Amino acid sequence: MRIRVAMSWTLALVAAVSACSTSTSLKSAGTSCGSDGECAAGLSCLPLGVFSDAGCMTAAKACSKTCSLDSDCAPLGTSYKCFAACDGTRSCGATQ
Repeated sequence: MRIRVAMSWTLALVAAVSACSTSTSLKSAGTSCGSDGECAAGLSCLPLGVFSDAGCMTAAKACSKTCSLDSDCAPLGTSYKCFAACDGTRSCGATQ
């Protein structure tokens, strides 16, 4: 009887821990993010700027990498180019 009760408690504990666990998968390039820790290796959570006659505003943040030239973005895929952000930095963004 003790073994059966102990096994029931153990199974209940495992089920509870499994239900409460969160996914730890990291986000790929171009995926929206809130912090660097959400992004896959080699990527950071960088702002995407939208420029208009009224100035510049940060539209969103996405997992990406900094760049100087379009060729710096090639490892992310052929649709990635180097764009300016409102704060003067540059980061890779998808064009399609």
